[in-house]
Amino acid sequence: MTPPTSITRRHALTSAGIGLFGTSLAASGLAAEASIAASSCCLDVRTLGAKGDGITDDAAAFQAALDKAQQAGGGIVFVPPGRYLIATHLLVPQNVTLEGIFTAPPTTPWRSDTPDGKPQLAGSVLLAVEGAGKPDGTPFIQLSSNATLKGIAVYHPAQRETNPPVAYPWTISSSLHGADNCSIIDVLLVNPFQAVDFGGRATGRHLIRNLNAAPIFRGLFIDHCLDVGRVENVHFWPFWGATGPASEFRLKEGKAFVIGRTDWQHITNCFCISYETGFQFLRGCSTHPAYQGGGNAQILGGGADMCNRAVHVVELQGHSGVRFVNSQFYGDIIVENTNHGPVQFTACGLFGSVTGAQGVALAHIEGGGKVSFTDCHIHCIDPRNKPRPLIHAKAGRMQVRGCEILDGHSARDHVVLEPDVAYAVISDNTSRAPFSVVNNAKGKTVVRDNIGET
Repeated sequence: MTPPTSITRRHALTSAGIGLFGTSLAASGLAAEASIAASSCCLDVRTLGAKGDGITDDAAAFQAALDKAQQAGGGIVFVPPGRYLIATHLLVPQNVTLEGIFTAPPTTPWRSDTPDGKPQLAGSVLLAVEGAGKPDGTPFIQLSSNATLKGIAVYHPAQRETNPPVAYPWTISSSLHGADNCSIIDVLLVNPFQAVDFGGRATGRHLIRNLNAAPIFRGLFIDHCLDVGRVENVHFWPFWGATGPASEFRLKEGKAFVIGRTDWQHITNCFCISYETGFQFLRGCSTHPAYQGGGNAQILGGGADMCNRAVHVVELQGHSGVRFVNSQFYGDIIVENTNHGPVQFTACGLFGSVTGAQGVALAHIEGGGKVSFTDCHIHCIDPRNKPRPLIHAKAGRMQVRGCEILDGHSARDHVVLEPDVAYAVISDNTSRAPFSVVNNAKGKTVVRDNIGET
């Protein structure tokens, strides 16, 4: 496949008298080099032997095309429609894009009327088979610095809807030596055990935009990022394994977004459903001092639906923490006593967990950081949550301001403050039942101007 830019470049060189029949050997050599570089900026994997028949191992042809693009100074390796069996794994080199036909992230239908009962995937589809039973094995696709995966679907044909499912390595990761500026755009991961690892090693300034996936065990892991990671329009929804044993495993063991040490992490319009944990914040895993401690993140338009723990905070960066804005959470919020960073919920909907079994309240707060709920609406949807309080602070610092309690159960305590709470401000809230605050805090508290219906 020769892109239009190659033709245009070659025409321009010829018009300038520096074409293949130039007046000097030096000029001719320069023209030939420019023509080769231009035509190599977009390579078709089929021209290097890939079959796309779902049977032939196309790994060598893919890697040869990727390496050739790097040798030309970078470019695009194009994947036409087909089902490409990759028996091993791939490394996308620096300045190279592995690109299929999709210009928006596809989803996949589950066609029970097909002969094999498997999804009929169309487009640029890679079949991943290596590493069954080896979750710590080599990732299926590794991205080097400035490398991009775009417009591709990945399917694990040997995965099973069982509990436990087949454990596979990460589907996509940064290079095992670390990489900056890795990008994933317009990609579908049909049934990964583990989807994207941008945390096992330094992966600064990463970009994930428009990713649909049904990860079973882990969705996205971010750590070792000291310079502005961006995650946009990620949808972790179990269109594969939506019911049955695999879904039971996901709801008991699955974690959608796991965030470790990261600076200025921007997460926008990202959603998950039916996981044990939606958003989890951990201490960085590295032994290097620069990558230790918690991270910070700004999450706009986030969503965790039908999770046991919608938000689980173990540790955040002490001076910055995490801010959720315009987000919706059907699951409990747990802040551990190891956290000392601020946690803010602004204009969010909080609905409790599916079973109410993850803590003593919809929001269970410990640690030394300030946790604030501002202009939120709060309602325990699941009827089994009736006996639990809404917000229970065992320690730390607390603010609940301008929230509306939609829940009309008069027997429920809305806010419970335990003795170790350092301070709390509970003000300007409204409730459809008498507003209830149990205040046992030894620290300074302000409780005022809360209105409840009788």
